[in-house]
Amino acid sequence: MSRRMPFCALSGAMLALLPEARIAARKAQPWHSATFSGERVQIILELTGDDRLPQARAFAAPLPEYGFDLHRQLVADICVKDERREADRIVLTVEALLIDE
Repeated sequence: MSRRMPFCALSGAMLALLPEARIAARKAQPWHSATFSGERVQIILELTGDDRLPQARAFAAPLPEYGFDLHRQLVADICVKDERREADRIVLTVEALLIDE
């Protein structure tokens, strides 16, 4: 899959934080509590190149505290849930809970 337009505002924010990455996949499912609604999102990012490991670490460490500015959604929770190192790339699985404003 080529690096086309982001799938959503969060995907665009991920690429802004990690422009060397490629979005390999994105899936979302509706989420509801007694007082809030939103969605759970999983974004798979791929990094290649010689600097992929330091880039992945620099991206993952501050991610839970990053102040995202998404239109009509708040990021309630976000983290890199999995990091898979392969011979020529690193695959990061980012999971987030987005709450509708």
